Amino acid sequence: METYTKINTLYKRYAFDGNNCPNPKWLMFKNKIILGEFSNKEAEYLFNCPWEAYSKIDGTNSKIAFFPSTGEVKVGGKSDNANSQHGQFEMLQEIADRIKPQLCAMFPKETARFAPVKNGNKIEFVNEDGVPVELTEAGMYNVYTREVPIYIYGEYFGCGIQKCGGRYIKNANDFVVFDIKQQGWWITKELRDNICEQLALKTVPFIGIMTLAEIENMVRAGFTTKFDGAEDPTLIEEGIVARPTMPLLDSRGNRIIVKVKYCDYIEYDNVRKQFTDEEFAEFDTWYRTEVENLYKEK
Repeated sequence: METYTKINTLYKRYAFDGNNCPNPKWLMFKNKIILGEFSNKEAEYLFNCPWEAYSKIDGTNSKIAFFPSTGEVKVGGKSDNANSQHGQFEMLQEIADRIKPQLCAMFPKETARFAPVKNGNKIEFVNEDGVPVELTEAGMYNVYTREVPIYIYGEYFGCGIQKCGGRYIKNANDFVVFDIKQQGWWITKELRDNICEQLALKTVPFIGIMTLAEIENMVRAGFTTKFDGAEDPTLIEEGIVARPTMPLLDSRGNRIIVKVKYCDYIEYDNVRKQFTDEEFAEFDTWYRTEVENLYKEK
């Protein structure tokens, strides 16, 4: 099944190792965020535009896939190799079995959509017997296709999931939807909410429409969980996942979406305060002239 889209942090991270670092103390900055150095230019360009802000529940990535052609439902974790955590797949299967009749009604088999199977950027072909072939000679071939399902992506969280799981739910677990990809298309918040309402599925807390500047300020200050009924309402939320109010793709066809995490700022601040402005300037100059140029050359 399809893995959920990779979400980059708002900023890049210091990337280097001890082999080329002239000051061992500078290694403290390794993997810390680089404030103001955006991980992608699209986020920088849209920094002061309106974004949808959602609580980043600290759990484990989960999904339910529905195939209209057969009415089949499948469940899984972040990847096909993921293992079930504390009853994760069992709960997802119970949910999938419950919503399957409604999904069949909403997406009957005639709405099934198929797309060519690609090996990298190369479309695969099969002969009349369905055997994969290379287009090395003239002949009649068929494009090898596979059904594109409806993916319901969400977070499985609570007791036993991450260190803070019990602070969300003490002796149980839950599943909240954060996105739906309907046969190849990321649907809007309004459509997602409508589908989830019909399926009686919970959605991640929606914080509001904000600029990335406002989102960053909110996350850096820390805010308590927006999950209704949390066991510990003083729990500082992991952060915010944000996407433009108008769904957008970058020039490579990737979805524009970012995450802003509270711990990134805490970890950066804890290191930065151990350096004077002059000491930090010396490190920053070295990094930008030596390390970044090295990566550019590669």
